[in-house]
Amino acid sequence: MSCHLSIFGPIGLVGLGLVGKALARRLIGAGSRVVGRDPDQQARETARAIGVEIADDLPYVAECCKVIFLSLPDSVAVEDVLWGTSSLSGSCTTGTLVLDTTTADPNETVRNFNRLATRQIRFVDCPLVGSSQEIGEGQAVAIVGDREETADYAPLLRTFANTVFFLGEVGRGHTAKLVVNLVLGLNRVVVSEGLGLAHLCNLDLAQMLALMKASAAYSEVMDTQGELMLSHDFSRPTARLAQHAKDVGLILELAAESGARVPMSKLHKLLLQEAIANDWGTLDNAAVFNLYVPP
Repeated sequence: MSCHLSIFGPIGLVGLGLVGKALARRLIGAGSRVVGRDPDQQARETARAIGVEIADDLPYVAECCKVIFLSLPDSVAVEDVLWGTSSLSGSCTTGTLVLDTTTADPNETVRNFNRLATRQIRFVDCPLVGSSQEIGEGQAVAIVGDREETADYAPLLRTFANTVFFLGEVGRGHTAKLVVNLVLGLNRVVVSEGLGLAHLCNLDLAQMLALMKASAAYSEVMDTQGELMLSHDFSRPTARLAQHAKDVGLILELAAESGARVPMSKLHKLLLQEAIANDWGTLDNAAVFNLYVPP
């Protein structure tokens, strides 16, 4: 694998949070040199400890890497990294490939694609489905706004994604990721609501979770976050509640643009806002359960 990936040279990675560090571990484990940048000192130190070469600024990443991953909180951060002071775009050379794993606004993605194309820089949306733990285990799903036949970078994606969907057109990756997150987030709320009702009916929650897993009500959320709900331990997030609230905002914007009916997502936004008001935004996104069974 390391020989296979060596053709890409050093890999840039902007954003060293939960997902960024998981990407770094997979890429380094596959033999790549990873050059990373993050404004947060603790994130930089943690990434350095796993083998990431920390860049002093974004131009350094652009100057030494022809392939750069973005793993950022939102489209505002992507805009700043690409076009702000000491930006990537100002230092990238012709033919540089920027792969954006951020869950971002599809409209901004298309705009960034067009702007970068004028500088002969390739920009591809490739958001990931999966927690940082799943990404770190190579079990993510990558959703790519590109055609498979032109995706010469696919071996890089497969270091952390065991399934890759190519949707053929810029922006479709980010659009599809929002659709997936809509369903995933509502699954999480539904499991929380069901367990909350069971709790108030004096049913054993561990037994109820096992029953739901064994029935047609099953969803993978029960496997990945069911035990967190039973233990009320959301202190070691693989994805943060506030980050999903941002995603729901994007889902509602997408629905407004397309004319889609999303009444459950509108309620979901209110629930997440209530959770954030209770200071649970930095916890694992399964902490929405606290609204149904208080800690």
